[in-house]
Amino acid sequence: MSPKQNKQETDNKGPKPNFIIVGLAFALFVIGIHQSLTVGFEYSYWIFMLSISLLLLQRYLRQKKKTEG
Repeated sequence: MSPKQNKQETDNKGPKPNFIIVGLAFALFVIGIHQSLTVGFEYSYWIFMLSISLLLLQRYLRQKKKTEG
């Protein structure tokens, strides 16, 4: 495999995990809203915290990629 092809494969890995993390965070946020409307906020608090944690992870990974590249 030539170095040019190898570089393209590593470039394609970058956006996909970030997109997955953001999508999962959004889905958990929507689930958290639904759960807070049905059973109350105190039972869905952990879902919101997980969603916010994923957003913080995504931001950390983006900043780490900027400083490396």
